[in-house]
Amino acid sequence: MIPPFGIRENGVKPLFRRTARASRVAVSEPMFPVVSRLRPLLAVAAVALAAGVPAAQSATPAPPGNDAPKLTPQERPYAWARPVLKRLVAEGAWPAADTTGLNRDATRRELARGVAAILTARGGTAPANAALPPDVAAADPDAAAIAWVASAGLVGGRGTAFRPDDPATGRIANLAVVRALGLTAELRGLAGIHTADGRRLRVPAGFAPAVLARELGLRVNYPAQYEAVERSDAQPLTVGDLAGMVGAARGLSAWKLGALAVYRDVTLPAMTGAQRTVAEAALAQAGMPYVWGGDWPNSRSPWGGQAVGGYDCSGLVWMAFKGAAKPAAARLGTDLLGRTADDMAWEAPKQKVRLAGLGPGDLVFFGDRGPRTKRGLIGHVGISLGNGWMIHSSGSRAGTSLSRLDQYWTSGQAWGRRPAAIGTAPVQHPNTGTTPNRPVAPATPVAPATPVTQAPQPLPQSPGTGARSIPLP
Repeated sequence: MIPPFGIRENGVKPLFRRTARASRVAVSEPMFPVVSRLRPLLAVAAVALAAGVPAAQSATPAPPGNDAPKLTPQERPYAWARPVLKRLVAEGAWPAADTTGLNRDATRRELARGVAAILTARGGTAPANAALPPDVAAADPDAAAIAWVASAGLVGGRGTAFRPDDPATGRIANLAVVRALGLTAELRGLAGIHTADGRRLRVPAGFAPAVLARELGLRVNYPAQYEAVERSDAQPLTVGDLAGMVGAARGLSAWKLGALAVYRDVTLPAMTGAQRTVAEAALAQAGMPYVWGGDWPNSRSPWGGQAVGGYDCSGLVWMAFKGAAKPAAARLGTDLLGRTADDMAWEAPKQKVRLAGLGPGDLVFFGDRGPRTKRGLIGHVGISLGNGWMIHSSGSRAGTSLSRLDQYWTSGQAWGRRPAAIGTAPVQHPNTGTTPNRPVAPATPVAPATPVTQAPQPLPQSPGTGARSIPLP
């Protein structure tokens, strides 16, 4: 599913872009300058929006029909989901009385309702004598849907309490929908991600369904003015996001589902200690949303506040090499100086590697002209895991995901980079851009912010100030 509001790779830019500076995070804008003092005001505005303060501006999806209730300011970011709910109501899969409050937490009964709609669209039929969970009455209006998904083991367990009015987290929703799509073998393959020497990699709870949901386009990336509504998979899903997930899943083609067969066995090359440390630090962020300028799992980034926890493409690299506890302790990212994808692509020409030679821990860059992309136009970066796999944070995936390089922006693949901690680059190449490289001076060290509770403390280093990239929205 193409994310709402027409956002694509190298597509619509938000008005403001968070860039790292030597002392604090400043604000810049593509067309006119804004002083860094505005950053705290913008952060306050973002938090206010999340708390329910009327938005200053809204997205521009098609306006609802005259018969639809007027959206509240808190619902405006989810206006795109209204047509999906309208179709579900027309098909009898969703009650007409339950189409308001798109911004509220979705419940497990609503998730059951949506999963049943997916099963029906795929030709399934509700079993006639499916047992109800003990805490759901036969007269419950969602009894049939709950019995179906519970007996199939898609939500909850057989014979256990269903808790129909509890919030449904993104993690639970991902798993239920991916199971309903018949991707059990893909779930097993991702959960068992390992290296060629048989060693399993450490991944977070919900890793496999988080990746598959994002690769299928089931999750939505919001534009900058609504970034404060982004949620991680550990948080409750909103009704609007659940509706979008159901609508996208019902429209998936057999070809799209079949393309995920590559996830049935995810075997990576054997890794050194440094390679494994970086890989696991990045994999640990699966389930986090795409956030423009984000580089931290919550809003209290030591490099400058962000609306919510999450990552843009270079922010995930920054965190994996510098912010996560083990890489920081090993000082694995000392030669990463610039914070943007374009900075990282050009600052160390001797570390450049061919795409065919990418190994675990190497960076891989993308631009509109592939290997001929010029300075200032590298628009995306990921971390290679070897054997054609890449962990990255992308707008088209609505967050951090594990992708195949042969299935992701193949025309834009430019070159790789092997940071010193990962190893020595086997081949050096001349720069392909017309602008000669300039040496990058080391950033001035600054003291990090106060340690964040339950979050790793990064190295006391500045991200640097090089040319801005064009991150994938």
